[in-house]
Amino acid sequence: MESESFRGRVMALIQKSRRALRLYSSAGVASNLKADGPSELSGAQVLEWREINGLLLRKLSEAAESPNTKKLIYDVFSLRNEFQTVWRTSESELVQSQRELIACAERGDFIRAASLSVNLVSLKARLQAGQAAHHELDMLIRRSKVIRPTAELSEEAATVVSTIAILDEALDDDGHEYGSRAMTPVAVGGGTGKVTPLKRS
Repeated sequence: MESESFRGRVMALIQKSRRALRLYSSAGVASNLKADGPSELSGAQVLEWREINGLLLRKLSEAAESPNTKKLIYDVFSLRNEFQTVWRTSESELVQSQRELIACAERGDFIRAASLSVNLVSLKARLQAGQAAHHELDMLIRRSKVIRPTAELSEEAATVVSTIAILDEALDDDGHEYGSRAMTPVAVGGGTGKVTPLKRS
């Protein structure tokens, strides 16, 4: 019942995102009728909202296609983290651009300042949209009271485990390899760190 409730909330959020995307698309068309002055800035703002909401809709819809509820929950947690990154990255870029705008205004470089102003509108809209998407996903998780499932082994980790198992089977009870070849040390993780020979436990 809990899994059905979670999937139901995901589907409700998908529907909400579709409605928002239609609204932003209509607003975008209206702002394009006059692409100068404040309308240009409004268009840049709506474009970011539409782009982030479209990303949320696409990724959430892809996650909902999985019949495995555990995977769906994991994907929703991952999406929440992804949009938090969008939000925080935009926030950092916004602060940087604001400082540059102030510096441009102080030295009288108003052409550059105008260009930065348009960019700041886009960054703020992206920050707001990322924050809103994160909030929606966070509320979905909190209301469903679900816990993030343990991630499956990555492809690299699975390969390492498989290699260890094969090498382990090739050893006799005294830890010596069957056949004439010498035991080859294996660096777990494939990095440049310390190489440790594998031994039978």
